[in-house]
Amino acid sequence: MTYEDSKIWLFSFADLAFLLLIAFTQASTIGKNPVHIGEMTIPKVVDAESISNLDQPRVSYQIRVLKPTIPETTPFQLVTVTDGTLHADEHTLNAQALRDRLTRMHSEGKNRPMLVPDQFSLSKDTLMAMSLIEKIYDDHGKRVTVQKISGAL
Repeated sequence: MTYEDSKIWLFSFADLAFLLLIAFTQASTIGKNPVHIGEMTIPKVVDAESISNLDQPRVSYQIRVLKPTIPETTPFQLVTVTDGTLHADEHTLNAQALRDRLTRMHSEGKNRPMLVPDQFSLSKDTLMAMSLIEKIYDDHGKRVTVQKISGAL
């Protein structure tokens, strides 16, 4: 008798689906405030001559979510983009420092920063940064801009 390990991934998806089913059934709204489940739709980036870049403000901001390192460091970095030139902060931030920085930026009237996660960043860090931006900059509609940039971050 031979065993094939090629279909083991199917059990992982089944386990995840079962855990999600349990979580959603426990999120009852009877006598409580409803639970809002977040969803992120990522548009497909295409190359075409008819597509032009959006007009960016003269000064914009990015929150970069960095990949984890050993020993662990703080995962967030603020980048200021002035006329297309990047100016990255030397110091990285933890979640509390990011919250404080975003609150200060919002009170100073600075634009809402874009979230730029590294492809190897942890999803928990990306979700934390997204949550902080949404809580602090709650006066904007739900929108996202994806721009294809050549080269490494």
